[in-house]
Amino acid sequence: MIPKVTYGARVRGLLEYLFGPGKAEEHVNPHLVAGYDDVALLTPGRPERGGERWSLDELAARLDAPQIAAGERGVKQYVWQCSLSLPAQEGQLDDATWGRIAGRFVAEMGFTGDAERAGCRWIAVRHGLSARGNDHVHLVVTLATEDGAPVWLRQDKRRSQQVADLIEDEFGLGKWTPGRAGATRRPELTRPEVERARRVDQAPDRELLRRQVRAALAGAGSEAEWVARMRAAGLLVAARTAATDRDQVVGYAVALRPAGASKPRWYAGRSLDGDLSLPQIRKRWPDAPPPPAAQWKTADSAESTTLRGEDRMAVWRSSAAALEAISGRLAGVAPGSPQWPAAARASADLLARVAAVTEPSGRGPLTRAADALARAAAPPRRAPAPAASTIAAELGRVADALMVTGPARDGGEAAVLLAVVVQAARLVVALAELRAAEQQAHAAGAAARAAAHLMPLLAQGAVHVERDVPVPRVGRDEPNAARARARVDPAADQQTQR
Repeated sequence: MIPKVTYGARVRGLLEYLFGPGKAEEHVNPHLVAGYDDVALLTPGRPERGGERWSLDELAARLDAPQIAAGERGVKQYVWQCSLSLPAQEGQLDDATWGRIAGRFVAEMGFTGDAERAGCRWIAVRHGLSARGNDHVHLVVTLATEDGAPVWLRQDKRRSQQVADLIEDEFGLGKWTPGRAGATRRPELTRPEVERARRVDQAPDRELLRRQVRAALAGAGSEAEWVARMRAAGLLVAARTAATDRDQVVGYAVALRPAGASKPRWYAGRSLDGDLSLPQIRKRWPDAPPPPAAQWKTADSAESTTLRGEDRMAVWRSSAAALEAISGRLAGVAPGSPQWPAAARASADLLARVAAVTEPSGRGPLTRAADALARAAAPPRRAPAPAASTIAAELGRVADALMVTGPARDGGEAAVLLAVVVQAARLVVALAELRAAEQQAHAAGAAARAAAHLMPLLAQGAVHVERDVPVPRVGRDEPNAARARARVDPAADQQTQR
């Protein structure tokens, strides 16, 4: 369950939004499920003449009364609003369950008062699923007690995360947010980003960039190679230099290439995901000195061609076989093994690469699974560079090989690529089991979420092939084909040399 806290100074304005149509007409059935008083007494009515708007005057007056009594002592931003949202895979709860959750949440937050202090007035409003398909409820609390005393909050956002953990345990809900366990955090999408993506019927820029940056990291042997791969994928890349040394790179930003004369929308690495900030990325190569700004500007991809026909399919077959062997080895990694952090990160990078090959548009179950697995592998915020891992190195070689294949072009190629998807799914399942064995509840939940995205795809026995993606027309490139196969099957290189 994901709590999101905001503050305001107008109860009536918030109620008009909650009982209105919503930004995307998603408020299909606004209604109260709980409150400080009997829901039947608090529920607003519709106008007598049958209009669509609710009569909110009485409810707004009830909620405002303690703040009016507080007068000059009152908190200026006295309207506390918190949405409690479930990931789509959690499904939907009924009104009675949401009502109990809302009551427990406000009680644990301290809004219902105790023997020494009166409580606040509050309501819980539920309507249809969010624009992204999440079941949720909105809590509205006025920060003044029944006797007119102001309520001053301290660290309420942190407390809301702690209460969400408690609610998940009490109601048997999944744990999907590794950030609560100390892992690097992922910034949320803003409403304008979601609305902009919906208007053009594509994934939000931030999600596309997040996956492309992570896919470029898969198998990269250095910082300069990673930058080159981002540029080869079509991203715009800009380095941020230190104020005292223009040759020292201290951060970066990326953007998709804009269409026409529009300007690119830039995103700093840390705004994509906590583990994609430059300091976190540099932990992948702890012994290598950071490249200077000039090298960032000149970094270029050495691999600019894609393979043809049977060469691509040979790489996919080798990759599937390699992943099957790696999954078996990963299942045998003991909980707490020093190999785990690097192997988990490499698995997330690998799945991002598989998603990039299979779903170039950034939309589909593999992309969603890769997004969730990245959270399962998210490192602690102050963790040192992970120990070396042979499993991680092997996963990097597979990802490196997949980089030169390009997407499947037809159903025949997709059938071969499906073997890679199947083995990637088994890898995700092994990671979920390992996280559960380590008693890392939030990370295990995120890994299970990734596996859940893949199960329907595998049950159908098919993988989506995006046919509208332009593929360069290149000739047969025997050295590239042999090199790609050798990355995942060293015997292939020896056979080519003979």
